[in-house]
Amino acid sequence: MKSIGLIVFLVIFAFGFLMPWAVEGTPKGKGKPGVCPFVPPVMCLVYEPPECQSDWQCPKRKKCCQGLCGIKCMDPVDTSKPVKVTPGKCPVVSGHCEMHKPVDDCQNDSHCLNGFKCCRGPCGNSCVLPVKDSTFPGQKH
Repeated sequence: MKSIGLIVFLVIFAFGFLMPWAVEGTPKGKGKPGVCPFVPPVMCLVYEPPECQSDWQCPKRKKCCQGLCGIKCMDPVDTSKPVKVTPGKCPVVSGHCEMHKPVDDCQNDSHCLNGFKCCRGPCGNSCVLPVKDSTFPGQKH
């Protein structure tokens, strides 16, 4: 009787071990082309259950990405399109960050509203009012 229990355990173990590979269709770590969209940090009162564990569980060209309050299937970002650049320069920042893992509020200017610019601060990137650039376009600083 013990051998039947062992066989059932091994079958369940093998099925559980092989199932993620069969669902993904490729070895772990290989995702669909493209990159996930940037998601600004937010405070979530409730985290939604994950929709996926890998890109291969998402329909068509969608990728499995971190959403605002959970993991979701999302359209990838087209990295070949030009990124909006806000005129001006980032202000000079002094000091250093005391946080263990600072979080970026933006990755580039297109993540900022109302003419703000995504700039490196002492604790990660954030959207700030740019400093006016008094040089002519194309002139080296």
